[in-house]
Amino acid sequence: MADKCTPIPWIICLLLFLIAFVALYIYLRQWFAEGFVSAPQQANPEVLAIPEPNKTPIQATATFCPPGSKYFVNKRGDSMCCEGDIEHRKCNGTIVCTLSQPTAKYPSCGVILQQLQAKIATAYCPPSMPNYYVNEITGEKGCTASGLTTTGDGPVHMDASRCTIGISPLSDLADINSCLNHKRLEEFMCIAPECSKHLDIRKNGHPAILTQSFVVPGGESVPRNCIDEHSMEIYLDSAEPNWRSSGKPEYNFVSDIRYCATAKSSLIDKKYIS
Repeated sequence: MADKCTPIPWIICLLLFLIAFVALYIYLRQWFAEGFVSAPQQANPEVLAIPEPNKTPIQATATFCPPGSKYFVNKRGDSMCCEGDIEHRKCNGTIVCTLSQPTAKYPSCGVILQQLQAKIATAYCPPSMPNYYVNEITGEKGCTASGLTTTGDGPVHMDASRCTIGISPLSDLADINSCLNHKRLEEFMCIAPECSKHLDIRKNGHPAILTQSFVVPGGESVPRNCIDEHSMEIYLDSAEPNWRSSGKPEYNFVSDIRYCATAKSSLIDKKYIS
């Protein structure tokens, strides 16, 4: 009996060949594009590097340039920080430090930043937010409880406690969220073991007043309140410049137990004022 199976028509073979050819063309085009056309371009070493954020919550090492300086890679391949303009991998100013191997001429940026951090933290940052940051692009400055990004321009954890540093101490004194006021509040000493401290803004645009609520030990249970006399003086100098010559009894810090030093002496230390 003759074989009834017929071969695949040549038109179907041609169609299959064309489909295979198109698929191969698409694959090779994608491969060449990924390998050559869309390959990442070499980063410009004269532009401030912005690496991925540090994932650790505590600042341990610094991988960024000190504030006021810019990152660049010199012709030897060393990572440096320059105060001034950078042209053709050369610093036309002062090389502050190196992020590569330190030398006798160029100290480690980590050491420079630690020294700078210590000075700034002592002057501006409250103990609970010891990491100082500055964003050279936006001008934002502040302190945070979080670790910093690898460029040092902000906290890694945006939900961590932080405060701001304004354009002047006077403006910071009037800002309840300023680092200066947070630092003042944290360094404000309680006059009794049971105590809570507060910042009081009496008039917008004028310095905040430090107050505390305390319980006199050994008998009393109802909290009392007192005002830090030094912060009150700063406030009055701004809000009521002639207060010293006014003769108002409420400004007698020495004998009024509404002020913390007198309250401590009279109520806590039991040195009563006659």
